[in-house]
Amino acid sequence: MKKMKKVLAVLAGSTMLSLSLAGCSQSAPQTGGAKTETEAADAGKAASGGKEKIRVFTFFTGSDQWAPVWSEVIAEYMAANPNIEIVDESAPTAGVNDVFRTKMQADIAAGTPADLSIFYTGADGKPLVDSGLFVDFGTYMKDDEKWSGNFKQSALDSQKYDGVQCSLPYLGYYEGLFYNKELFEKYGLEEPVSYDNIMKAIKVFAENDIPAFASSMAKPSYLLELSILAQSGGEGHKNYFDDSWAPALDSIAEWYQMGAFPKDTMTISEDDIRLMFKEGKAAMMINGSWCVSALEDNENMRLIAMPAFPGGKGGEDCVIAGFGSGWFFSKKAAERSDETLKLLKYLTSPEIVQRFIAVGGSSAIECPVPEGASLLKKSAVEMLNKASYTDTAIDSQVSREAWMAIADDGAPYLVEGKRTSLELLAEARKILEATSK
Repeated sequence: MKKMKKVLAVLAGSTMLSLSLAGCSQSAPQTGGAKTETEAADAGKAASGGKEKIRVFTFFTGSDQWAPVWSEVIAEYMAANPNIEIVDESAPTAGVNDVFRTKMQADIAAGTPADLSIFYTGADGKPLVDSGLFVDFGTYMKDDEKWSGNFKQSALDSQKYDGVQCSLPYLGYYEGLFYNKELFEKYGLEEPVSYDNIMKAIKVFAENDIPAFASSMAKPSYLLELSILAQSGGEGHKNYFDDSWAPALDSIAEWYQMGAFPKDTMTISEDDIRLMFKEGKAAMMINGSWCVSALEDNENMRLIAMPAFPGGKGGEDCVIAGFGSGWFFSKKAAERSDETLKLLKYLTSPEIVQRFIAVGGSSAIECPVPEGASLLKKSAVEMLNKASYTDTAIDSQVSREAWMAIADDGAPYLVEGKRTSLELLAEARKILEATSK
C-alpha cells in the first residue's frame, strides 16, 4: 500500500517523437497562436456568454472513497459558475483492465490529455513530463503566493522533476503512533508524547500483562520507519542505512527485552495486530491512515508523530506521509483561458481539501480540521499540520532486498540479541549498493 505503483509503460517511440515540445513548460504559457477548432469554439462560447468546457481526469469514480465528495464539489462549482461545464472523464484504478492508466496512455499518445488530470507521479509521471503537454507550475505559484502558500513545501518538493514543479501534490497517506487514551488513563500514565513517557508505559503495561505495542517482528516495517525518523529527523532520513540509525534499532531491541510486544510477536499477522489494538488488548500501534476508518468510532483513539528518541532529531515536526499522485495542468488549457486555473485553485483550496480528508487520507495543503470529524481524525490532521518535514516511507525509496535486511529478515535476530544494529545496517548498505548498479 506504500509502495510506488508499477512504472507506467513507456509510450510508443514514434508517437513521442511526433510531439513538438519536450518537458513541462518553464514559464507561464503565452496566449495566442494556433488553436484547434474545438478550442476556438470553446473560447468563442466563453466570450459570447456560452459555456466553456473543462475536461478533468481523476480516479474519483466508482468505489473510490473520494468519489461522492468529488461529485459534490464539481456540481457546486458549475452551479456557482454557469459559464463552465466540467466534463468528468474519471476512470477507476481498480480492475484487471487498468482503465485509468490505459486512458492516460491513449490521451498522451494522441496529444489530447484532459485540461486537468490527477495521475501517478514519480517514475509513473515521467512520461507525462517528457511529453511536453503539461505546464511548469513555478510561474503560476509565484504569481499567486496566497494560493501557493497553502501547499506544504516538503510535499511540493516530493513532486519536482529535475527541480521543476510539473505536478501538484493533493491527497496521500500517512503513518503515525496510534494510542488508546483510555488504557493510559486506566493505569495512571501520561500520554506517549515523549520517549520517557513511552518507556514508563512499557514498564507498567508489561507488569499488567498488556503489550505496549501491537507490533509484529515478522512484519516490522512501520515500527522501523517511525523509529528511524524519530532518531534521524529530516536531516538524516535519506542517509540510507547510515550507522546513525543504530540507536533507533537498539531502542526496538530494548523494548522487546522489556516485554513491549505481544508474546507471539515473531509470528502474529498484520490483521491480528490491528484487531488486537482495536479491541483494547494493546496500548499503542504504529500504522497508517488505512487503519483510521476502522478505529474512529472509538473516541479514545488518538494519533501522533513518534516522539524524538534520546539524542534524536525527529519528533512532532517529522512525519511519514506520501503523495503518489498529483495534478497535471495541460498547456492547451492554459493557453485557452484562465478558467482551468481557476478551477484548479478551487479544488486545491483548504475549504475543499478539508472535505476530502474528512473521508480519508492526508493533505498536501494546510487546512483546518474537517467539520464533524472524529477525535482520531482530528488528531491525525493536527499531526500533519504540525509537521515541517514529511517524506515517504524508506521502503519505497530503496530496494526491497536492502530494506528486508533490517526489517523482516533482520529484526527478529536484532531483538533476540543474535545480531547487532551495526551489523544489520552494514549488510543493508552492501545490498543497496549491489542492487543500485
